[in-house]
Amino acid sequence: MKKLLIVFILFLIPMIVNAKDITKESRILVNNLTYSKLIDNNDNSYITISKDSIIKITSDEDIYGIYIIYELKSIDGRISNYTKEIEIGTNGYLHEYINVDELIGHSKELELTYNADVKIGEIKVLSEGELPDYIEVWNTPCTEADLLLFSTHSDDEHLFFAGLMPTYIAKGACVQIVYFTNHNDNPRRLHEQIHGLYKVGIRNYPVIGFVPDALSYNLEDATKNMSESGYTEDDAIKFEVEMIRRFKPLVVVGHDENGEYSHGQHILNTYVLKKAITLTNDETYDNESKELYGLWDTPKTYLHLYKENQIKMNYDIPLDYFGGKSAYEISKLGYKEHKSQQFTWFTKWLTGIDDKGEGNPINKASEITKYSPCEYGLYRSLVGEDINKDDMFENLTLKKDIVINKEKEDTIDTIEVKDKVFTISDYVIYIYLSIMIITIIIEIKKVMK
Repeated sequence: MKKLLIVFILFLIPMIVNAKDITKESRILVNNLTYSKLIDNNDNSYITISKDSIIKITSDEDIYGIYIIYELKSIDGRISNYTKEIEIGTNGYLHEYINVDELIGHSKELELTYNADVKIGEIKVLSEGELPDYIEVWNTPCTEADLLLFSTHSDDEHLFFAGLMPTYIAKGACVQIVYFTNHNDNPRRLHEQIHGLYKVGIRNYPVIGFVPDALSYNLEDATKNMSESGYTEDDAIKFEVEMIRRFKPLVVVGHDENGEYSHGQHILNTYVLKKAITLTNDETYDNESKELYGLWDTPKTYLHLYKENQIKMNYDIPLDYFGGKSAYEISKLGYKEHKSQQFTWFTKWLTGIDDKGEGNPINKASEITKYSPCEYGLYRSLVGEDINKDDMFENLTLKKDIVINKEKEDTIDTIEVKDKVFTISDYVIYIYLSIMIITIIIEIKKVMK
């Protein structure tokens, strides 16, 4: 029997191959010079690489993937294995994974160039196999979102909206995040932002706003700060109208009207949202975004802590999608990625324990009473009021489920059965499993004799 178990494990091993980080075994040269900052595992140490400089990456082992961390965002460039060349950096991602094998074919030598000066913090080189957890493979923003969250700053999405993203990610919703402000003056917070979103299951890249982060405690000061940065209230309204028209969400979620702890930019964000939500279906407003995306009237809009038509979310239920962890527990992991913010009062407010390890742990989102992340009010609805008051999608159907239902209807209507199209990899798997089963049967017979 022991021999049988060994045979079974040997057959499984080829099916569980993890990619290796082969950066240290590789050679990364920029115009024939080495730079330790590119491989020091520090997102926040950069080198500036001038336009048309040649980044050459070589390895004794085949390179299947390249992971690049930029300072602010990627810019247009090219990658080549000397037989094929493709564009990279076109999506403006802060962290970009390039599937070399899929796009141009694995190789022991690659060459990268950029169309303008670029700041790069890290380049990681990966072998064949399943990617490590720390490699973030981003998708473009949602084509159409189920839920659109207007978070003000990097970390608000895990604090005052703690539990929201994991809850609906686990249900299969397309969740799109739009930030009202940016942290371009503090790139460290941008990296924390991206790490935190990925940790809670977000895979569609966020949209970062144009308003610089600035502390204020009322609407007037926040508007003044925005004006001093060169932007008007109408600029902000147009931005949010464009986002809603672009993503066509079923549900929009915004901050508390009073800014939770009276942060002026939280207040301004929701002040703008309340105006934008009434203009997205107005054909006379902002022809530019109307021509690009058409009109949209959002079925439901919720505001954090809004006093009317209140609902209470339950973020303390174990979720199979996240291995039995609750949405609240997952949001705590997301916030933990915001390392520069752990010293703030938010940490103890969310977790019960500060960065020095002092306090009493909070184990459930329901235990947070002040600025509770569980409490929302239905600010605007085209589909009636909530009855159960525990789900933002009450009276709505997720877009993926609409598609599934439509496909089922089409199948029933046409009474058509389509043959499965088998790929080469399908046949390889079936043959492999067949051999494994036959071998196990032979071994069992031997054991039985």
